Amino acid sequence: MDEVTADVEARGLKAEREHMVKTPEGAKSKRFVDVAGINESTDKVEEMHQVGRQTKDGQPVAREKKAMDDIEKTTGKRPKFHPYNN
Repeated sequence: MDEVTADVEARGLKAEREHMVKTPEGAKSKRFVDVAGINESTDKVEEMHQVGRQTKDGQPVAREKKAMDDIEKTTGKRPKFHPYNN
């Protein structure tokens, strides 16, 4: 997660870890994206990143997929997935 945070900050965005996203229509009422890139002048989330395990075929494990699905359903943007078990 440190690498993702550094990358977000290198692009001039404020990196916020464990950014809460309300997902009232999702499997859970709220989710936490691992790293959000926030434009400090507008205070808007410009990008979202989810860090987690992947399956043998390179897909996010079910837990991560469900979280990303809920976030995408609410925000219209899918978090970028970063596996840590390549």
